Amino acid sequence: MTDVPDPAMVPSTVRVHGGYTLTGSLEVPGDKSISHRALLVAALAEGVSTLRGLSDGDDVRRTRNAIEAIGAAVEPGHPGLRIVGGRDRLHEAAGALDCGNSGTTMRLVAGVVAAMPWKTVLVGDDSLSRRPMDRIAVPLRMMGATVSGQGTRCLPPIEVIGGALRGITWTPPIASAQVKSAILFAGVCADGETVVHEPVPTRTHTEVLLARAGADVVVEGSAQGRTVRIHRSRLRPIDLDVPGDPSQAAFWVVGATVIAGSEVRVARLHSSPERSGFLEVLSRMGARIEVLRTGEADIVDLVARWSRLRATRVEAAEIPSLDEVPALAVAAAVAEGTTIFSDVGELRVKESDRLAATVAMLQAFGARAQAVGDQLVVEGLGPRAALSGACFDSAGDHRLAMAATIAALAAQGTSTITGFGGVMTSYPGFLDDLSRLAGASAFEPVDHGATTADPVDAEIGAADNRARSARQRERQPGRAPLIAIDGPAGAGKSTVSKAVAQRLGLQRLDTGAMYRAVAWAALERGVDPADAEALGALAASVDVVVGARVTVDGVDVTEAIRSPEVNEVVSTIAANPAVRRALVARQRRWAAQHHGGVVEGRDIGTVVFPEADLKVFLTASPQERARRRGDEAPATIARRDHLDATRAASPLRAAPDAHIIDTTSRTVEDVVDEILSWC
Repeated sequence: MTDVPDPAMVPSTVRVHGGYTLTGSLEVPGDKSISHRALLVAALAEGVSTLRGLSDGDDVRRTRNAIEAIGAAVEPGHPGLRIVGGRDRLHEAAGALDCGNSGTTMRLVAGVVAAMPWKTVLVGDDSLSRRPMDRIAVPLRMMGATVSGQGTRCLPPIEVIGGALRGITWTPPIASAQVKSAILFAGVCADGETVVHEPVPTRTHTEVLLARAGADVVVEGSAQGRTVRIHRSRLRPIDLDVPGDPSQAAFWVVGATVIAGSEVRVARLHSSPERSGFLEVLSRMGARIEVLRTGEADIVDLVARWSRLRATRVEAAEIPSLDEVPALAVAAAVAEGTTIFSDVGELRVKESDRLAATVAMLQAFGARAQAVGDQLVVEGLGPRAALSGACFDSAGDHRLAMAATIAALAAQGTSTITGFGGVMTSYPGFLDDLSRLAGASAFEPVDHGATTADPVDAEIGAADNRARSARQRERQPGRAPLIAIDGPAGAGKSTVSKAVAQRLGLQRLDTGAMYRAVAWAALERGVDPADAEALGALAASVDVVVGARVTVDGVDVTEAIRSPEVNEVVSTIAANPAVRRALVARQRRWAAQHHGGVVEGRDIGTVVFPEADLKVFLTASPQERARRRGDEAPATIARRDHLDATRAASPLRAAPDAHIIDTTSRTVEDVVDEILSWC
């Protein structure tokens, strides 16, 4: 990811250019399946649990909101979350629990509240409201809960009236880790023994976490699948670092495999037989993938390289959740021969009809694919042909949006992917990681949807992402340091940053010039500085290049952006959140492309690069700053200071870990020497 993804905004449409290789290292977000279950175990556990590295997507936020609504206390940690749980704390929610697009939240929370003596209503968005819940309703009813929904398939919203439960023995007709988990969460509060027989083994996260919390749970393997037994148990708190999500890593692994010249290392991934099936499939296809043990239990690094692929047959039992099918389908599209995915009809009841959507995606990129009953049949193009650029609507399905992005990178030409905002559900920083691996010019957002994240989630996600980003930067061979220099106008940022960059041989970015360039463009094109929407659109579309000279759409504006007219409006324009989002994204891409550098501005150490190797905040007396500026009166500088310090979006302030230097009576050489002593 660029070092801290902006969790508040994901573009709804993205244009992706083919011909870019994927190279480098990254960590993907925390495992989504583990994150959901860890939150629920923590809510039931008696005491304080600590969870770090949780998935930063909207789906997991829905589960976190649900446990808060029924009484668990959720407190931000450093980084991560502290959960104060216990059954005696839990109570009836004041209103319906909104699961958004998260079927995992709805099914697992239903299992938890089935044992609670009150009524719980669970609702979802339009997509989730079309997904049947009868597979959890039937076993939970047998255990003694009342579960009702819409129609014979028990469509959401669903109502659960819980109470005293009794154990049952249940064999799910279709393999589902979510159904198993709902029954186990109910079973840990039920009388007697609860038994789930799985004909096809699914992910074991629930039983592993329950066992970690002290539950009386036994897992028995056999030739016919797996059996899980659980008894009523009092749970103890857990302390957990959530490893990376293999389902998210699958996109980068496939991308490295199908794009010539690529090599990607994905670090700290969860590893278990139920989660590594996609690697077995790719290996049969001829993919060059190394699995490197890290020394931590069930955590590995993967290194994937470009390979010539051949077709294979994929059984649903190899990838029980089917989450990796869209990514694997892209691999099948470029392989030689016909790949058949068997028994994947369950894809029809995911966030979308994912089976039909996968076929449509492959066909859009020029591949030959069809759904035959419950099979997905993909006729690969082989080495003599290539995918072609396409327009594809992912309809808000996060996995389709990300798979289409990988297909677009492997294709010839430019592709446009709409419905991209769905990645908020699982991988908000996907485009930032794409920028890290392919470079900033591999794609551009076309427009943005107003997908707003919870402020506390943003704080927690940023902390976890900073930790992940720091580890990623440590693994980059030969990387340059990233130095953030902030401060008000006239404090000496430009002069000092130029000298630091020159002394260290680094590239330098003047972010203030970027905001001035947008201000100039707004004045030139008659855009009202008070028109927030128009300014946001302008900032997202205008081509600003900041280097030795500054250009806007190819026009040299180096001197023009320092005019009194620009001085008058630049702080107002820079306070616009949409403008800041657009330019912060470009600033992060610049740093990723240059693998570090010296960046100066007013929010570099606090917002743009909070994980910078070195943060410096320059200041000086108002009189000295006015003297240095020359072209601005003290009153103008004071007004800009006030606007910069009080704006809602990224206000001017020193980062807590910044080195503060008052440059009022110091020489440039003296200030630079002090900064270099800290490097």
